[in-house]
Amino acid sequence: MPQEQPAKTVRKGTKSCLECRHRKIRCIWPSDGPETCQSCLARGRTCELQVHMIPTSDAIEGTSRARLGHLESDVAGIWAAVRNLEAKLGCVSTEAAPPVQSPSQTGNTGGPHNKPNDDDSDSTASDLELTNPPTHLLQLFDNGLLGSNGDGSAVPSRHALSLHKAHRSSALRALLPSRENMLSITASASSWLSLYNALFPMMNFTKTSDEMLSQYDKLQDPNADPVAIAALLLSIAITVQQAPDDTAGGAAGSIRDASSFVKDVSGRVERIVISDDTLAGTLEGMETTLLFIRLQLGRATVRKIWLLSRRVIALAELAGLPRASMALASHQELLAGTSRGAQPGATPSLVGWWRRKAALWESICAIDRMTSMMWSLPLATADYPLPKRPIADSQGQVNPQSYLYGLADIASRVHELDNIYSSGRPLLELSNAVIGTDRELRSLASLTPQSWQKAHWPQLSIDALLQYWHQYLTVRTHLQLALKYKESQQFTFNFITCLDACQELARRYVSMRPILPAGFFANRVIDLQAFTATVFLLLASYRTTPGSGTLPQAVDVNITTGVVDQAVRMMGFAADRVGGDFAHQAADAIRSLSSLLQQPQSSKSQKITLSLPLVGRIHVSRKSHAASLVPEQPYPTPTQQPQGSWQTTTSSDEFHPVAQAMPFGSSDLNSMDSLTCLMEIPESYPFLTDETSGSEQWFTCTGWDGNA
Repeated sequence: MPQEQPAKTVRKGTKSCLECRHRKIRCIWPSDGPETCQSCLARGRTCELQVHMIPTSDAIEGTSRARLGHLESDVAGIWAAVRNLEAKLGCVSTEAAPPVQSPSQTGNTGGPHNKPNDDDSDSTASDLELTNPPTHLLQLFDNGLLGSNGDGSAVPSRHALSLHKAHRSSALRALLPSRENMLSITASASSWLSLYNALFPMMNFTKTSDEMLSQYDKLQDPNADPVAIAALLLSIAITVQQAPDDTAGGAAGSIRDASSFVKDVSGRVERIVISDDTLAGTLEGMETTLLFIRLQLGRATVRKIWLLSRRVIALAELAGLPRASMALASHQELLAGTSRGAQPGATPSLVGWWRRKAALWESICAIDRMTSMMWSLPLATADYPLPKRPIADSQGQVNPQSYLYGLADIASRVHELDNIYSSGRPLLELSNAVIGTDRELRSLASLTPQSWQKAHWPQLSIDALLQYWHQYLTVRTHLQLALKYKESQQFTFNFITCLDACQELARRYVSMRPILPAGFFANRVIDLQAFTATVFLLLASYRTTPGSGTLPQAVDVNITTGVVDQAVRMMGFAADRVGGDFAHQAADAIRSLSSLLQQPQSSKSQKITLSLPLVGRIHVSRKSHAASLVPEQPYPTPTQQPQGSWQTTTSSDEFHPVAQAMPFGSSDLNSMDSLTCLMEIPESYPFLTDETSGSEQWFTCTGWDGNA
């Protein structure tokens, strides 16, 4: 069929030809009606009238207005098909957005004076919810002349109906196991639930296995909140992730692949809830985000932990959670009638609402400090101190949460020691800071009864973890100065204290590591911390002072090598379990380093390459005998030494290491004066891309005494 040609007609109202219009001159036609105007006749041009094309049906179909109409019709057909499927499946009907009307349907010609619809314009809208309104605006309506009913943000608001869409809940509910399988899974949840609730307070959180099962039954409703389903899924995933070996068949055996299940839950919850600013910005959403971070701790995804913790802190600050504790105290006074303010009395429900917000903010700060202490990350909530509560009650029972808060505060001071050392500031400043941090650690330990401190635990206990981390912070506090120790120099105290703490830490590691669940969230960190202490002990067993050939009296080489032997054997045991990659790398690195130190001293540089967790590849070379004879440099004297002795933790079971069980020989004590190392930082690890930061600062040391 030949294509229809458009017709041509003379434009209505035209008074000039194309040539005159182009030249922008007046077009004069003779009165007798000739076919050529005077200008074209004078120039010998062809005079053509202005015409326009009459659009055909094909041309009309190609306009943007016609294409929009076709798209609207297609979308309407898709929504009709969706509603039909929902009716067949028995799902709640999903409301479609109203179709956008074309200008021809609304009569809007697009003129400059047409006011746009409020729904289509977002230039004046604000996505900041009314949970933290500006104080100065509230004061305008609460003063000597006017009175208001307080902050409207205090009234709890539920999610908008648009956030409870059936497809979100259905997508999350699809990952829930059957109720029969839930019975076996919840049987393994008691241990970690009690441990988690002892460390991080959250009022609206499952506290027992029975509560988890009851929540599972409630969330079978098609209209269930997707955030609540996500929280339950995360609780199940954490249980499956850290199920002990003896209950793995009952807890995770009903799931086809536990690792894939944890990965699927993590990805879907992150996509549906965590990444949604509206959902994640509610109290329930922030509590779910904390659970999500807890799941990532077990997977050792440090980058994700870092970003998520910053995000939830930002959302909490937008919601006004940092001032929740002060608002709670104010509302409690109003409720008790002891406040002198002019505001009306508070209700118990309002006080409970602020109490929940205060507890959530405390949990956020606690988890931020926990991750900072575990992974040596900068602290984001340093300006928000945690509440001070008694360490022990009148019956001598230690409050694990209060003790953890004390350790977390001290851990921030340890990070400051790393900054002082890495920035090359004077050793006098570092020594004084070490003395202050050591005093805080000793003061915290003195607040606990002697009966609380034990080295061996028959089963997993939060107290065992706290005492382990206390020893680790002692190691980190004295590590830099201990590595600079030389006999007759000023750092003997730091060397002896670090040595004792490393031995105690290694013993606790050997005792505690077998009772930890296979997927416990802190397993990799505990392995890494034990690696720090074990390498220091290995170096100390080969340590000798130039010219004297003797070790300090506090160093028993047989005991030290025996402790190293047992720690490495325990790392080998942990390497065969789930999440034992850090332990495997640590054990291999210690064995390689021991082999390097046992080689005879020679004039040539001896090198090995180690693969360390969180650090990457590091080239360690043993200096030749001539290169190690570096003139001794005097170090400044500390202004003061700590008073009092460390409260050692011993048990009735005496520790008898098996000396020489591994070839950590000590016959050639003069074989090692110093080591030098070169690090290759992996691009995938963002926290070691700066030369002034690192997971363990002493990895960058050149030589035992710090000489290059």
